[in-house]
Order: sequence, then C-alpha cells, then structure tokens
Amino acid sequence: MAPHAAACRAGRTDRNLDLPQSATPVTAATNRQFRSIRTTTIGFATIGISVGVSVARTVGITNIGIAWTIGYAVGWRSAHGIGDWIACEQPEPALEALMSSTSTRFSMSPTSAAATYAPLAQPGFWIRFARGIGISLPPVLVALYVGATTFDGGTFLPWQPIMVDLGVYRQAGSVLLAGGDFYDLPGPLQFLYPPFAAVLAVPLALLPTTVVQVGWTAAGALALVAVLHRFGLKGWVLSAASTAVVYVVEPVVQTLAFGQLGIFLVALIVLDLVPGPRVFSRRLLPEGVLTAVATAIKLTPAIFVVYLLLVRKFRAFWTAVITGIVVTLITFAIVPAASWEFWTRLTHGDTGLGHSIIYYTNQSVMADIVRIFGLGQAAAIVGLVLSAAVALAGVWAAMLWHRLGDIRLAVNLCGVAGLLASPVSWLHHFVWVVPLAMSLTERRPIGPRRLPTWYLALGWFFVGWVTVAPFTDLPNGADVELQWTWSQHVLASITAVAGLFLVASAIVIARPRVLTIFARADRESVTQRQ
Repeated sequence: MAPHAAACRAGRTDRNLDLPQSATPVTAATNRQFRSIRTTTIGFATIGISVGVSVARTVGITNIGIAWTIGYAVGWRSAHGIGDWIACEQPEPALEALMSSTSTRFSMSPTSAAATYAPLAQPGFWIRFARGIGISLPPVLVALYVGATTFDGGTFLPWQPIMVDLGVYRQAGSVLLAGGDFYDLPGPLQFLYPPFAAVLAVPLALLPTTVVQVGWTAAGALALVAVLHRFGLKGWVLSAASTAVVYVVEPVVQTLAFGQLGIFLVALIVLDLVPGPRVFSRRLLPEGVLTAVATAIKLTPAIFVVYLLLVRKFRAFWTAVITGIVVTLITFAIVPAASWEFWTRLTHGDTGLGHSIIYYTNQSVMADIVRIFGLGQAAAIVGLVLSAAVALAGVWAAMLWHRLGDIRLAVNLCGVAGLLASPVSWLHHFVWVVPLAMSLTERRPIGPRRLPTWYLALGWFFVGWVTVAPFTDLPNGADVELQWTWSQHVLASITAVAGLFLVASAIVIARPRVLTIFARADRESVTQRQ
C-alpha cells in the first residue's frame, strides 16, 4: 500500500477540487480516522468468516472449509480496501461528495467504483498465465464431469454427453452453411435465437462433435471463473469457489449439461458493466460492446441497454446501440431471408415456443400467470403487462443503487428483473444467482450502500431456492402443468414471487436514501447562496 499512498500524496494539491466546501472537513479528518480504521481490519475479516459460514448453510454447500475461506478472503479484502481508501484520500464522485457534505444520518459515504475496485499491481504475463491454468483446471475438470453425467445415459469415460441444446446450435450452423432455413430444423427441437446467433454457430458445425463439446464446456467454466474474479476472488479461493459453483448450483449444472449459453451471456454483461479486477491492465473494448453482443445473441440482455441510458452512461449506451445495429445489419446481409422471417415474426408476437411456455422449469412471471389461468388471450395480456412492469421496476431499482454507488448490485438487480420479465426463463437461465450471491457476500461500510439484514436474508433465500430448485420434482410434460393443484402452483411460483420481492425491496430501501441525499444537497446549496 506504501507506493500507492505515496503516489496519492504526490497528487494531493488538486485532490479535492471537485468537492463542495462543506465536504472539506471529511477529507481533513481522514488522517485521524486512518489509524483506527486499520486496527479494525481483523474485525472485518472475522465478519467475512461468518458470512462465509452463512453462505454454506444457506445454499447447502457442505464443505464449510471452502465457504470459510471465501468469507475470510472477502472480509480481509474489504477491510484493506477501506484502509487504502482512507489513506489515499481518493477523489469522490459528485453524488458521494454530496453525501459526505450534506448527510448527517450516515457516518461515511460509499467509496467510488474506482477506489473500491482499483486493480492491484500485476506480475509478469507468463506468471499470471501459469497461475491462471492452476486456478482454472479444477473447475474445468469438474465442469466436464458434470456436463457429461448429469442426464441419464451420459458418461464421462468414455466421453458421451447428452448436450441437446448444443446439438441444436450445431445443427442450425450446418443448415445455414447448406443454405437452408435454420428456423425450420428437422426434429422436435427448434432454433429460437436471433439470426446472429446462428451465424456464430457456424464454426461449431465445422469442428468435430467431441472437440466442440469439450471446448464449449471448458469455455463455460472459464467464463464462470472470470465472473467470480471480477467480484474480487483470486488464487485458490477463486478456484475452489468456481469448482463448488459448477458442482452445486443447479442453473449452472443444467447449463453445462444442456450445452446452453447462459453462462456466456452473464459473463458478457458482467465483464462489460461491473467494476472490479481485470486480467489485463486496461479495458480492451469500449463499454457497451459486449452488452450489444449479448443482446444480439439473445434479446433478454436488452434491459441493460435501457439501464445504461437511465444511469446517464450515454457513451456506453450509444456504443451498445450502434454496435447492436451494425451487428444486426451485417447479419441481415449474410442471411437476409432468415433475418426477415425472425424479426417480422417477432413483431407479430410469435416467439416460436407454443405451449412449451407452461413447462415447469420456466420460472418467469408470464409462465406462472399462464399456468394458473390457462393459455387464453386474457392470461397472455395480463402476463405481458406484469412482465413489462417487472422490467421497469428492475431498471428503476438498478438506477437507484447505481446512484448510491453500488454498481455490482445494480447490475445484478437488472439481471434478475430481466429473467422474471422474459416470457421464457428456464431454470438454466438463472445463472445470475452466482454474481448476485457475490454482491450479497460483499461487505459494505455503514452508509447509504449498507443492506439491511432482512434484505440479505431475502436475497440468500432467493439464491438458495434457485440453487437447490425444489420445484424440479413437480409433475411435468404433456401439458400436465395446467392441471396442477393450488399447492403445486404455489411451489412453482416461489421463484418469481421471491424475485419480485427482491427487486421491489431494493427500491423501497434505496429510494428514500437517494431522495434524502439530494434534498439535503439542495438545502445546503440554498443556504450557501444566502
């Protein structure tokens, strides 16, 4: 920390130029606070240990040692992060300066994203590469085993997995190469993604099946490692946590077993929008590009484009919009007929799903409405209206927490809302519980970003419920879901109901805090003018 603090002292002359005058005492007091903050490091580490144990109890991980080390790493890292922030006197964004200068309710303003998630000095490339292999190898091997053996009939040795969705992607790529219609595949399973996804599937069709299956599964595990690394895990803790998630979390397990792409979509969004440690010293692509790519592959991530607009990240917003348009136009030039068919069919409300929307693993708000009230037009309209309301609520919650400085939680709330609002969100789409769990584990200083205990309990209930997925034992298939008893409907609806409470409660917590901060800022401004 010494070189970092020295560099900060060297630039102290212009450190607080953007702060209100009333915020100066807060900056002046940091040196007096630093010694006491540093002495509380062990206390924060101990809190992290308790969080790790609670994680183990909540999500059902029996290896308490793994959870203990995760909690210890998070707590220790949080404590040092606060100490470094105080020592360095990092400049505060406008909102944080307002909270420092006007709030009497909170004793400490939230740290900025730059201060909280500042990258550490990086060792040489080959050393990092060797460490990366050591960290990634356990989760990759476990992912291969899980992907091959989850479904009945699949075996790891000899390698004979049953990755039906990956087979559909490869089939769509083959049909595209042959000049056929990849939206009319032979067999019961159809390709339902935008045409850009079919273009990306072409390389999958050219390679041998085993190579594609092994490479796809390994890439999924690596993407999960990248997501957890962005949330601050590193070293053997990162390796152990990734391995545990691959083996335990049901959405991840099913994603690997089906050969689905849900992990990649979550990774694209997290690596694009969430601050935190990076493999490279700087961003390789402008913010918004990966969000646009995820949206072009599957439409659900479009909710994050709206989020970028509402939080006034206009450069990232326009980058995402322009990238998405360019990708769509290029795809239209490659497969014009299929592109026209997809977009015109979508504008008429035809998703190509049919009755499969009522299938028991569909955990969206729309699915619950249709399963309870039937497949009629009235139920569909009610479901669409409620889905739109959920999407708006999710973006609102994300915007409020973004204003409070918790970008990680903001992105996760947006991701959960997108799942609930989408007409179809299979269980394997809920990979978002992994980064959400990391947000809930993160220790926050006393202030506007602090989460109440009851909200943490609600969040962990949602994560644990989706991780274990008890509803998978319900009767299913042949539209039997329309004949469920009321108790079976209640069991199937818990995911959506808990998710709605999670999003709504986030609004209830954050909105008064944001209003208080800006109201006090306005009063302070009026007082200074007088």
